[in-house]
This record gives sequence, structure tokens and C-alpha cells, in this order.
Amino acid sequence: MERYLKRLGRDVWRSMEEGPCVPVLTPIQEYGTQARLGGAQATMNRPTKYDLDKMENDAIAFYEISCGVTPDKFDVIIKCKSAKEIWDVLKNLYQGSKQAQDKKLTTALNEFNNFKSLPSESLDDSFKRFNLIITKLSNVGTVRSNHETNL
Repeated sequence: MERYLKRLGRDVWRSMEEGPCVPVLTPIQEYGTQARLGGAQATMNRPTKYDLDKMENDAIAFYEISCGVTPDKFDVIIKCKSAKEIWDVLKNLYQGSKQAQDKKLTTALNEFNNFKSLPSESLDDSFKRFNLIITKLSNVGTVRSNHETNL
């Protein structure tokens, strides 16, 4: 999903990282018109084009990520108000907490360090099992050099 949202545009992905754009509207005094209490009437300035573009990117990210989840996951994110909030919920759901991530990393490193070909398995089976361990390491953010992998 991350690659897909980045492909939609870097500003759409930035919306996921930074959260929704909330334009800051400041009061503008319009002179020459009287407010009910006798002062100058205050109106709010309009959002800038930059604010509108960011809000559009927020809406695109929200829509795309909402439509990209399965119905059972949609039930989990239905109350989220922004794309970033959805992203954080899904990230926690799929990756787990920090403790769960640490456990996955430890397990993958142990499997890598203790890897040995089993006497009953073929070379092809050993290679498949080893590639699975390398994929697990990659998924938890640890990349081994080719030299280290080959050793």
C-alpha cells in the first residue's frame, strides 16, 4: 500500500506521514461595515491554494486507503478521521507493537545465525528455507550483505 500511495504522488504520501492539513484561518477586519456590536465586522480569510492542495491530497489518501482494505479490516478503521490515523491503525495491526516487532527480529536473527541444512532435505529445499529466512529479515528491516549471506 505504501508503494501505491507514493505512486499517486509524493504529496499524497506526505499526507500519510504528517497527518491531515488543518488550515489556519485568521480573522480579517473589513473596515466600513458595522458589526452588530458597533465594531468592524470580522471575517475569516480563505484557505490558500497550498492549503486546498494539501486537503485534496489528504482526501485522496483517505479514500484510497479506505478502499484498499478488506471488509473485516474496514470495520477496524471505520471510526478513523484521517488517512494518517488509518495508516497508524493498520500499521499496528499488521506489524504489531514494538515488542512484537522486536520478537520477530530476534527470531529471524536466530534462525539466520543457526541455519544449517538438514540431513534429510535436498539442496533445493535448504535454499528455499534459507531464502524464507532472508525474506523474514528483510521484512523486519534487517538487510544482510551478499557476502554475509553467502558465508
